[in-house]
Amino acid sequence: MAIANIPTDMQKAIEAFYTDAEDIVNSLARDLESRPAPPMLYHYTNGEGLRGILQSGNVWLTDIFSLNDPSELRHGIKSVMRFLDEEAKKGPDEVKRFTKNLIAILTGSIEDIAHYFVCCFSHAGDDLGQWRAYADNGRGFALGFDGKALEDTFAKSTAGPIKGRMTFPITYDGARLEEMHRQIVAALIPLISLPRKKRLSNAEINKYMSELSVSASVPILRAALFFKHGAYANEAEYRFFELHQAGPVPNLKYRGKPYSLIRYLEFDWRSAALDALKTITVGPAADRAAATQLANDCRRAFHPNPDVEILYSDIPYRAP
Repeated sequence: MAIANIPTDMQKAIEAFYTDAEDIVNSLARDLESRPAPPMLYHYTNGEGLRGILQSGNVWLTDIFSLNDPSELRHGIKSVMRFLDEEAKKGPDEVKRFTKNLIAILTGSIEDIAHYFVCCFSHAGDDLGQWRAYADNGRGFALGFDGKALEDTFAKSTAGPIKGRMTFPITYDGARLEEMHRQIVAALIPLISLPRKKRLSNAEINKYMSELSVSASVPILRAALFFKHGAYANEAEYRFFELHQAGPVPNLKYRGKPYSLIRYLEFDWRSAALDALKTITVGPAADRAAATQLANDCRRAFHPNPDVEILYSDIPYRAP
């Protein structure tokens, strides 16, 4: 499709770059998506979350900028910002201007490019770090789901794969992300100076640079979504991800948080996979009797499948 105010050859250059950049990211995406889901996936939550998930049959995909570690996506683009800065220091003026603008987009206007929603599960069903961080400091619960059944319900329909949804294990290898970003930047830099030898109006140049910025931002951010810092490797995270392009998000919901609203989407797992929920594990710092009572009450009151096993964490931990 022709882009208004951009010469055809320059438009084709952007399209070729975007295809190449997406191929760089897809080399990893295809590898991750080809791996089978773990036999069990665990979702850590507190007592209120347990009740809500069983009562509604939904889990929430939260706006990635509202997660417990809201900096994780921005952490993933640190390497590309370093590469852009290196190119700016040695490049001509237009490269300096372009990279400065692109860094500003990546650090301050990511939400304007697309909307990213995730629900985080784990291969690990009894991990102290996650009990402390996500399950009321060990007083909460870990819901254990059949991995394949949950993944199929989320990512597939009778018509085939659901557009914009994917599932994948998080990667903690920062060197691989750096190499992907290095390749994207190497493909991007020559295009920045493309208008120099052409007689173009300011409007044409600005439009070209804007389209090039977006075409660079999308694969850069998409690559970052597959990675987290190695310090989080114990979480063994398996991510359910939903992407929406810039603009209104269908079925968007909000929940309250002190001084803010959290954007989220609902994933109805129970309607299509009633048997997916297999276990409810009580946390290591919970009042075992009270927590067991709550788990049983929620199971009986809200969940039509009675064959959900109540388990208990083996970790010796007492919350302060």
